[in-house]
Amino acid sequence: MAEAALQPASELFVGRERELAALDALLTRALAGSGGAAALAGDPGIGKTHTAQMLARRAAARGMQVLWGRCSEEPGAPSYWPWLEVIQGWLDSHDDTAVHRALARAAPALAEIVPDVAQRFPNLPQLLPTTDPLQTRFRLFHAITEFWRRAAQEQPLLLILDNLHWADASSLRLLEFLAPDLGACHVLVLVTYRDMELSRQHPLSGTLGELARHQHFTRLRLSGLSRDETALMMKLAVGAVVPPVLLDRVHGQTEGNPLFVSEMTRLLLQEQALEGAACGSSTASPAGRLMRIPEGIKEVIGQRLNRLSVQANQVLTCAAVIGRSFDTALLAHLVDELDEDALTGALEEALRANVIEALPTAPGRYHFGHALFREILYDEIALPKRGRLHLKVGRALEAAHRNDPGRQLPALAHHYWAALPGGDPALAVAYALRAAEQADKLMAHEEAVRYYGLALQGMDAGTSADAVSRCRVLNALGEAHAQGGEYLQAREVFAQAAQMAKDAGNSHELARASLGFEAASWAPGLPGVAAARLLREALVTLDGGELSLMVQLLSALSRALIFSGEEAQAMKVLEQALAMARRTNDPSTLATTLIATLSARWQHERTSQRMDNAEEALRLATQAGDRLLMSQAAAWRMFDHFELGDMESWRAGLAAYERDADELRQPFLQYVGACSRTMHALFEGRFAQVEALAQHTLQIGDRMPGLDAAGVYGVQMFTLRREQGRLPEVAPLLQHLVTATGQANVWRPGLALIYAELGQLDAARGEFNGLAADGFAGLVHDGVWLASLAYLAHVCCTLHDTDSAAALYRWLAPYAGRNLLAGTSIACFGAADLLLGMLCATMGREEDAERHYRAALAMNERQGARPALARTRHQYAVMLIARHGPGDRQQARALLEAALVEASTLGMASLRTQIESCRRESTPDSAAVDYPAGLSEREAQVLRLVAVGRGNRDIASALFVSPNTVANHIRSILSKTRSANRTEAAAFAIHHGILKPHARSSAGAEQDWPESTHT
Repeated sequence: MAEAALQPASELFVGRERELAALDALLTRALAGSGGAAALAGDPGIGKTHTAQMLARRAAARGMQVLWGRCSEEPGAPSYWPWLEVIQGWLDSHDDTAVHRALARAAPALAEIVPDVAQRFPNLPQLLPTTDPLQTRFRLFHAITEFWRRAAQEQPLLLILDNLHWADASSLRLLEFLAPDLGACHVLVLVTYRDMELSRQHPLSGTLGELARHQHFTRLRLSGLSRDETALMMKLAVGAVVPPVLLDRVHGQTEGNPLFVSEMTRLLLQEQALEGAACGSSTASPAGRLMRIPEGIKEVIGQRLNRLSVQANQVLTCAAVIGRSFDTALLAHLVDELDEDALTGALEEALRANVIEALPTAPGRYHFGHALFREILYDEIALPKRGRLHLKVGRALEAAHRNDPGRQLPALAHHYWAALPGGDPALAVAYALRAAEQADKLMAHEEAVRYYGLALQGMDAGTSADAVSRCRVLNALGEAHAQGGEYLQAREVFAQAAQMAKDAGNSHELARASLGFEAASWAPGLPGVAAARLLREALVTLDGGELSLMVQLLSALSRALIFSGEEAQAMKVLEQALAMARRTNDPSTLATTLIATLSARWQHERTSQRMDNAEEALRLATQAGDRLLMSQAAAWRMFDHFELGDMESWRAGLAAYERDADELRQPFLQYVGACSRTMHALFEGRFAQVEALAQHTLQIGDRMPGLDAAGVYGVQMFTLRREQGRLPEVAPLLQHLVTATGQANVWRPGLALIYAELGQLDAARGEFNGLAADGFAGLVHDGVWLASLAYLAHVCCTLHDTDSAAALYRWLAPYAGRNLLAGTSIACFGAADLLLGMLCATMGREEDAERHYRAALAMNERQGARPALARTRHQYAVMLIARHGPGDRQQARALLEAALVEASTLGMASLRTQIESCRRESTPDSAAVDYPAGLSEREAQVLRLVAVGRGNRDIASALFVSPNTVANHIRSILSKTRSANRTEAAAFAIHHGILKPHARSSAGAEQDWPESTHT
């Protein structure tokens, strides 16, 4: 009687006004087209799902469609399970016309993971195959994102993903992918999760970090109910006010956890501790004061379960092995000693106790009222019995789905694995491998990793699997890691597989492991030394008749050697690979091998051969009808056009490339296209567009694991800030990257450039000298090698380092007449002749400098490289002023006027300041003096003080500047006058009559020369 007075917990809802108000505001934004993501976090039983249910009611009342995806705590759920639920829910609620309109071009991709799409639209076009699993998954995720965007145009959506802490990693990756686009569509995604279960290693921790990067993400943590809210909840449950003393005890012990409060209230009623309150009395019975309050929610739920019959507990225990949800047909196999009536009676008893709930849309199916009920029951099962029950579940599932086990493969793999070590290891391995292969096909690579791991555990549990079989699984595991972008883990697994293959004498698995190891080394930019060693070992063991595999190994080896610094040997290996590829008579194999030769773009001596290879690869790919291979070959030709300054061909090539990227729905092609657009905007000086373009590029690249999109974005933003004269903003970050991360070699040239442009010449020299050792031989020849040389050339000229200028000139001379690029599509420094001219000017080779400057002027003007053109005009003018030949100053002034207009128009603040300073020095007036060696007026003032023996601090005080500025002037003086020391500079001043100051035309100018120096 007392229990009947208690309302079901699912009907009680108290508090949460603040959280619901915040979520209501998000609903309003989503209805207006500015969706987002929100997270409800808290302890078990805190009311996350219940709060989500209340929001769902409000959303439905406001005209939104609400769809639920519930993550399963047992590992046997299919990949992407919560997403499959919400997608299927939407499909079930719409007719074919609406579905076709929402799916549009996304239909073929969705059909790969949602069987209902393929069934409803059987004549869908086939997706173009791709060899890159990361691009394949991008294509799927992009299709799902576009589907939700279009579906929400029909009716705004609230998608609720419940218990996200149990989601498979692939589902989390999909949420991360979708999140950036939510801000511009009519979709609100609400997730719930237990924050107490999240360690730093938990997959959801990384996902929450990714979501937090977006402004349209909101995280709300549910805490316990207040004392007043607890009182109201208990009053609603029992229909009367609970005595204050008992209320304090309940609230203090439960900390306001709604489920705990509900269970405590139920227990108090069952113990007749609230009889007085239930009858309307102001005081409870003595039992209410004497009864021991359970210490935790699991204890109170345990006491509730203890009130059920032994038979009901037996049935519920078996149901807990199946999972949170279960059906009676499968459950009957686990309790075969009970007849149908006994089983039905036990389930009805559990229903009356609100331990389980019937699923109204699925007759014969039930689920536990709360996940804690299932967890407590499952944890109490002794391990041997638990294994036997899992084995029973596996066999029952196998029998029921023998003809079509596809959707049950994850559950079969889980139950047979959970039955170990006393179950059937052979079946555990077999189903784990099938589940892994299925996950790979669904692009659920993280799930594939887990299932391959289960297969290896099954082999350890007693199968007779030989070393070769184990090696195959290890290689598959490594490939799954690599496909998910986990390259370091992939390398470790491939190394194990390679050693096992060598021990077993299996050449094919050794080749597979070696190829996988090299790919997992190259993709994240790791050195190729270890990969080259493995590939050589694989080549030694391989039968020479296996031509295609030999070509793959040789191509991979050539790339590994390039990234090991063995370029000469790499080219020899590459020639072998090409010769073998031609013998295969397979256009695709030959085209792929030719494309493998194109990445070493710093090898200027092979430019002509590289361009020929790109043309041949494109022709062969066209012959093979391989559109993806055609696009890859066309990309390299497009990069060559930019380097050569053939902008008309480049624009046409990029337009075609972007069309292919869109039609083929290939994410990497889209990334390269976006990156190229950003580079071109920088190149032309369209700085107002660059930041948005770079952000767009980063957004695409961030969704492809293993791609250094952040590094590319960093280079593009560094280039932009330099052109804008805003380098001080990025200096602290660059200092951190150099000193506190493993990216010192990549960013050190950039840091040296920052120091030089900010006038911190000692710091610039410190960085520069470390990189200049052995003629810059320590710089790694990779995709950023030319960018490093470009940065260092600027620093070298600022420091007037003639010896280093000669070394840098030798490296850069082969690029005369071309553009200098960072990577293939990251940034462009304009015509290489600008830097070559600067280096010649530093070495005093004025005639060569002028030749290069004129070439740079012509090329930069022809191709519309406005920032590089402004810099070329400025540097050319500086050289002319220093040379001081007939007509030089007049020409310099014209160059400076044009450069100033360009720099001012483009917003190149730092360059504008340099030009204005140079103009002042070059403009004649009644008092202007042309000093020898191109010395400026200020440098002449410093030289006079040096000649009379003044130190840097005295000079700084006399001229009202800093000692650091004086030191910079003295370095410039020594360089311009070709003096080895201050004594020689003083002699130069005496010889050229510089000691006596010249009259100045203004009082302000006269103040620059202190009286104390007139000696």
